[in-house]
Amino acid sequence: MIRALLVNIWKNLIEFKRYFFNSLSGILTIVIFFYLIFFGLQAVAGGTPQFGDTIDGVIVGYFMWLMFLLSFQNVSFGIIEEAQRGTLEQVFMSPIPFEFQVFSRIVGEFLINLLMVVGLMYLVAFTTGRSLNFNLITLLYLLIVGVMSALGVGMILGGIALIFKRISSFIQIVTFGSLAFTMLDVTANPILRLLPMSQTAHMMRFMALENYTILSYPLTEHLYLWAASAIYLFIGITVFRSFEKRAMVTGALGQY
Repeated sequence: MIRALLVNIWKNLIEFKRYFFNSLSGILTIVIFFYLIFFGLQAVAGGTPQFGDTIDGVIVGYFMWLMFLLSFQNVSFGIIEEAQRGTLEQVFMSPIPFEFQVFSRIVGEFLINLLMVVGLMYLVAFTTGRSLNFNLITLLYLLIVGVMSALGVGMILGGIALIFKRISSFIQIVTFGSLAFTMLDVTANPILRLLPMSQTAHMMRFMALENYTILSYPLTEHLYLWAASAIYLFIGITVFRSFEKRAMVTGALGQY
């Protein structure tokens, strides 16, 4: 099990390096898209002092949303890619459970994405003249726990991909819909805190604007954060296993 985990982490590093042009293009796209948002907001705000008070939140919010997208897209697109390559059945025939292999890949991709996202976040903050003074440990805590809900969403999409194969258009709908989750005001309705990444975004705004640390949040905030992540991770695994059994019964694993 441990060897499988390390191998999948190493595999992600090899692919990142081997397809370096594609990896670099993805990083440039992330940075350029951020600058478009940044200068667009600056033009609308007209350089007012109030804009300067919120730009830290814009930076953190953008890269948090990006981390959410990368997390659930990597799971679903990874399964689609295996089906396209014709290696999906081989993975299922391995003595190592498929769920653990997916988890291993998630860990490897998460580590790469985390280093990339945090590094780019500080880079764009420096190039836009901002100084991110929030607690890095708090940021990592919120990202790691919050991303669990994204992984649950990814498992759901991955299960759907086992049956319907091509779901890229549906993934795009979820991608843009997820932006709304990170912009909701969860203080108006506690139920909204249980939506994917909503509670994480809420806590990150306080971290960026009010310099909150882990110990600054009330216990209820932490409970909502962990509850939302656990709920979606459980639902994701349950739904994925249901679609997995259906695909095995119908013989859809080897089809594309």
